[in-house]
Amino acid sequence: RQYIVREKKNLVPTEKGLAVYRIVKDKKIANVEMTGMWETALAKIEAGCMDADTFRKGIEVYAAQITAELLSVQLSIAGGETCPCPKCGSGRILFYPKVAKCSNVDCTLTIFRNKCDKQLTDKQVVELVTKRKTGIIKGFKGKNGKAFDASLVLDEQFNVAFSFPEKKTKPKK
Repeated sequence: RQYIVREKKNLVPTEKGLAVYRIVKDKKIANVEMTGMWETALAKIEAGCMDADTFRKGIEVYAAQITAELLSVQLSIAGGETCPCPKCGSGRILFYPKVAKCSNVDCTLTIFRNKCDKQLTDKQVVELVTKRKTGIIKGFKGKNGKAFDASLVLDEQFNVAFSFPEKKTKPKK
């Protein structure tokens, strides 16, 4: 997930990893004392001094608390360019690592970046949503594994479709 990268013998946090750390460092999930308390509780269960069901219920409560806490965090990792949404007209296209989608929660426009083993760039997505058609993009891979070139178009229902270039026929001699 690219939270850390290996640089020679070291593991180094990425900007994404540091961003996650800044979000969770003051949250309950980052409390290192919890591990010690669990180890103590497990030792008591092993010794017969504590009921395993009580421990399990405590874990369930803890899991519910940290889940609620993390879900309450407002976060957007969208970046790069923005342009108006061609579908609803009121939202803007937000660019994420795997998709580009409208900022309007009621709009369903979503463009997946991976098309037939080809990753679309921000520039290609901008061209698609502003002109409703891209230029020829080389290197798509069909189901049979063969590479092909095509343009992408947004149809009337705002679905992404392929548009194939006209084949040039050789003049007969």
